[in-house]
Amino acid sequence: MKTAYLGDGRKRQAFPVKTLLAALAMMFVPAVAMAQPPADAPPALPMEEAPAAPVAEAPAAPAEAAAAAEGEEGGHSVANAFSLTAVWEEGDIVAKGTLIIMIIMFAGSIYIAATKTVDQVILSGQMKKIPAFWDANTLDEGLDLLGRNNAFRAVAEGAIAQANSAQAGLGARISRSDRMSHQVGIELERINTRLQGGMAFLATVGAICPFVGLFGTVWGIVNALIRITASGDASIEVVAGPVGEALIMTAIGLAVAVPAVIFYNLLGRRNKLISDAARHFAYDIDKLMASSAKA
Repeated sequence: MKTAYLGDGRKRQAFPVKTLLAALAMMFVPAVAMAQPPADAPPALPMEEAPAAPVAEAPAAPAEAAAAAEGEEGGHSVANAFSLTAVWEEGDIVAKGTLIIMIIMFAGSIYIAATKTVDQVILSGQMKKIPAFWDANTLDEGLDLLGRNNAFRAVAEGAIAQANSAQAGLGARISRSDRMSHQVGIELERINTRLQGGMAFLATVGAICPFVGLFGTVWGIVNALIRITASGDASIEVVAGPVGEALIMTAIGLAVAVPAVIFYNLLGRRNKLISDAARHFAYDIDKLMASSAKA
């Protein structure tokens, strides 16, 4: 009885352990079975072979060549967009009119700068003869030293003419010295008017030409937006022309305005030197004729 009882006790103690091991085995067996590849699975060699690959690569070369050709054509069109020829050929009447205005302004600036430089050289040469006038012994000798076409000689001749003239009527009530001073002032104004000729044009070009170029830029951008909206395509081929037109207009506006401002400043400085010399000469002539009249 005792032995049978002990044996039965061992069987009861071993039963929970066996049950736990069996449960664990049932849990791991499906996991191991899923990790192992099935025995009847086909080999992977057919998947590695790609018989359609060479067939797909054959037409790829012409497609790439066509894309490269399109890229080269697009780059060529972009390069041509940044030129005056493209602006003239592709631009509308507003763009062409703006370009013509800026070309006229540039030509006018160059012409005025060239003519004013020559005129200033002539006046500077005539101004250098003023000291010789004051070294002369008589007015006639001094006038001969100045030269026949000297602008400063007109100042002296005007004062001499008023000193030798006889006025009648209301003009006789004005003193001779006042008439001489007035005539000297008139001749001085003529010299200043000659010096200032064309300077207003240079100032105008330097002031407004950047805005004219900016107007061309804005107009080109508007055309670019219109083309994009109409085509529904924002590619570089569609945008390059109007954008190139806009940028070239800005560059032309600056290229015209900057030289005009430089010419205006340089010529204005030389005008001031000549005008000061003419003013001093006129003042001295006025005093000379006034003292001669009193004598």
